[in-house]
Amino acid sequence: MRKFILVITCIIGGVLLAQGVLALTISPPVFELGANPGDSPRQSIKLFNETAAEITVWISTADFTAKAGEEGEPVFFAPGEKEGDLADWIEIEKGPITVLPLIWEEISFTINVPTWADPGGHYAAVFFGTQPPEAEEGTAIGLAGKVGSLVLLRVSGEIEEAGRLLEFSLKDEKKFYEYLPVDFLIRFENSGNVHLKPQGEILIKNIFGGTAGEVDVNKPEMGKGGNVLPGTIRLFESSWVKNPFESPPQGFFEKLKVEKNNFAFGRYKGDLDLEYGTQGKRAQVSLIFWVFPWHLILVSVFGTALLIFLLIVGIKKYNQWIIRKATQGIVRKETQRKMVSREKNQAKDIPSDSL
Repeated sequence: MRKFILVITCIIGGVLLAQGVLALTISPPVFELGANPGDSPRQSIKLFNETAAEITVWISTADFTAKAGEEGEPVFFAPGEKEGDLADWIEIEKGPITVLPLIWEEISFTINVPTWADPGGHYAAVFFGTQPPEAEEGTAIGLAGKVGSLVLLRVSGEIEEAGRLLEFSLKDEKKFYEYLPVDFLIRFENSGNVHLKPQGEILIKNIFGGTAGEVDVNKPEMGKGGNVLPGTIRLFESSWVKNPFESPPQGFFEKLKVEKNNFAFGRYKGDLDLEYGTQGKRAQVSLIFWVFPWHLILVSVFGTALLIFLLIVGIKKYNQWIIRKATQGIVRKETQRKMVSREKNQAKDIPSDSL
């Protein structure tokens, strides 16, 4: 079955951007809705023209599913390829629509959910392009320049929220680190019939059981919030870092600076607590890793050794000074005693008749 793919810059759950440049901002970038068979929920999309000129757009819809792989990229179906699903249920003005410069234009649409709609997840996108849909036939979808909003619809009924955590591991299978960040991989499988959004946190504990840090996993408030579509596996990455840096440090002193700004030392345990589904299902697992900032340790040992050496030398010099001062005092007192004794002896040797 032929499909065509829209290259995007964000994963499902984020703003959808196509190849080509279209200076429109869309809000919201994704709809997560629920409805009963037979319902007709009404929603609206806001468009903002970022340019100083009018933009004419045409509107189209397309069903999508998850692309093979674990990045969460969508694959969009060609018109007529998947009939009778969410893209056909969306009722919206096709255009052309003129969006005036530097203003928000609100476009309303209705989702007419059939009474026979299968329970579970249904997925489509509402696109805004610079060419009418009929002009794009036989071409790649991204060439016209499009932006759009994703619509994730949950139809009530016999919903099956089934998923499991397949993997919680360290990136590149590392167990020992010189410095933070420590990168975690979370692989989640959705075996149900509706999209799931696993989210939670990784609690980092040191060797004494104290909390050293917390890492958010796929939380919407952290700018994430990706969904796992039915029948797919998705990979999430999270990092424990204190002071982020742009590129890997090069050389001894750059690594020393990074180890100082992201200090961690010893054995740590990462406790993952992941929640998914409307029933609050959870997955919990732990792993162990080590952080050994050897550049910082080497400099600390050298600095400590140098300090001890200087302290020993200083104490020795001070003792020598004290001994020298004490010796000089003894010699001075002995000299004074001898002088006094000599003067007394000289006084005894003077004849009494000479007085």
